[in-house]
Amino acid sequence: MKRACQMVLEEPYRVFFPIGVLAGIWGVMMWPMLYGGWLHFYPGEAHTRIMIEGFMGAFILGFIGTAFPRLTGNRSWFSGEFFLMLLLWTLTVSSLAIGKIQAGDAAFCVLLLTLFTGMAGRWIFGHRDTPPPGFILALSGILGAALAAGFLAWNASPTTAQLQFARLWLFQGFLLLPLMGIGPYVLPRFFGMNSSHSFDDAPSPPSGWWPKAISATIAGLLVIAGFALEVMGNPLLGQLLRAVVILVWFALETPVFRLAKLSTTPGNAVRWAVIGLASGLICAAVWPLARVGSLHLFFVTGLGLVTMAVGTRVILGHAGRHDLLTGKIVWLCWVVGLLILAATTRMSCDFLPHLRVSHLIYAAWTWAIAAVIWLIALAKCLLRNEVSEKPKSRCPRRQR
Repeated sequence: MKRACQMVLEEPYRVFFPIGVLAGIWGVMMWPMLYGGWLHFYPGEAHTRIMIEGFMGAFILGFIGTAFPRLTGNRSWFSGEFFLMLLLWTLTVSSLAIGKIQAGDAAFCVLLLTLFTGMAGRWIFGHRDTPPPGFILALSGILGAALAAGFLAWNASPTTAQLQFARLWLFQGFLLLPLMGIGPYVLPRFFGMNSSHSFDDAPSPPSGWWPKAISATIAGLLVIAGFALEVMGNPLLGQLLRAVVILVWFALETPVFRLAKLSTTPGNAVRWAVIGLASGLICAAVWPLARVGSLHLFFVTGLGLVTMAVGTRVILGHAGRHDLLTGKIVWLCWVVGLLILAATTRMSCDFLPHLRVSHLIYAAWTWAIAAVIWLIALAKCLLRNEVSEKPKSRCPRRQR
């Protein structure tokens, strides 16, 4: 028991990843519950926030809590720090699940401020190692989302522009900026390649760190400029700007669009996810009347898919199952296909309004099935580490 608790504190993804998936399943199943007469409030806002703050928020917590202390050369989360994060996340999701949007945003604001304080404190006061330069974007996305959630929770009568900007940062910036910041460091491993954002251990920024940090900052400012353009009444330009920034950033700083040394299912899933991010924004710009449905490409096949792909890499890697990462992962192919199907089914609702209810239900069930497959396939690895005894394979190729 003591060993399991220590594993969770050092690698909190072991708790946050699975509960995040469970929150996501609840979030999508709010639509079948609504049309089945089991939910007594319209879940539009609650669904969106559970998917962002509950599902993807849990993956951010699990990944940052596992990786950031190691990257700064500091100790892992304290037990009190872990339980505070878990309590605040639970308050966020439970509030949203019963339709208390402002309470959920307030709890999420405190949660992100706690996470940001822990990250900043380990970086500034730990003074043992410098994290990759892209983590500037991760910190910015988390702090900005905390302020946006707090603004939405405590400002009873915001102006239209203030409300729109806060929602854009909370729903898109919170996840997109950390992904752009962490991606150049993490994603090259998916393709068996070295990262240009990986530097030798140094308590202060080493040579070459600042140019990468400046380029990450410029990319982040361009994303924020896209938010501002959309708020100022030019959504077409704002969304297209973000799509271009995403494509250029991942093309230049990651091997997503390059010929890889290693072909892996998580790597191919990431390729689909980056395309989904840009496609969702482009479709929302081209078809403004179908903006909500189109953005499901951005959220489901973009952010959601990359979340599950990175989660797969983290869980199998920390379980010592690198042998599984280099081959074709059949169940992950099914997850990718189901997520794409769920996104396109939800998107079709805006073009086929007479089928809206049935397609919302089908899309919800499709996403939930994909999440259950992902969770069942990886559950056995959640409490394994790299020194655990490997199960014997029945496959002759793997035995050799």
